[in-house]
Amino acid sequence: MYKMPGAGVDVAGGGVGTLAATGADVGWWLILGALLVVLGIAAVIAARRRNRRLARAED
Repeated sequence: MYKMPGAGVDVAGGGVGTLAATGADVGWWLILGALLVVLGIAAVIAARRRNRRLARAED
């Protein structure tokens, strides 16, 4: 496992600095995941509105 230079005390196979660096990376993935969920919900709502509008136009 790669250890960052000056990464402090070892904790469970990694250093404190290493855990902080990977924690920041995980935060970006969580933000990206939340953004994808929001965009997915918006796409579903838009598709339902479109389908309702098309169904009313056929009647």
